[in-house]
Amino acid sequence: MRTKKAFTLFEVLIALGVFAVAVTGLAMALQSAMDAALNARERMRARAMIESSLAAAMANPPLDGKREIEARTNSGIRVLETFEQAEIRNTNNAILPGMWKLKVTAEPARGGVKEIAEILVYRP
Repeated sequence: MRTKKAFTLFEVLIALGVFAVAVTGLAMALQSAMDAALNARERMRARAMIESSLAAAMANPPLDGKREIEARTNSGIRVLETFEQAEIRNTNNAILPGMWKLKVTAEPARGGVKEIAEILVYRP
C-alpha cells in the first residue's frame, strides 16, 4: 500500500510540473500577442498622423524648412516635417525651379518603427 501512495503523489507532482510549463508558455504567448497588437496600433496611428500632417503641410509648409511636433503633445508620436528644394534636373542638366520635396516622419515615442512619407510639391 505504501508504494501506491508514493506513486500517486509522484504522479500529482509530475502533472503539476507539466501544468506549470503549459501555463508559462501560454502566458508568454499572450504577452507576445499583446505586444504585436500594440505595435500594430501604434503603426496605424503613426500612418494616420503622417497622412494628416502631410495634408496640412502641403497647404502650409514649414517656412524655415523644418517643423517638429513633440511626442508628449501629440499622443506619443513625434512628427518631423522637412521642406527642401528638390534637385530634379531636366534634359539640359539644369535644376527645375520651384520643385520642393516635402518629407514627413512619424516616430512613436516608445521606440516603434518610423513611418516616412515624401511628396514633391510645385511652388513657383
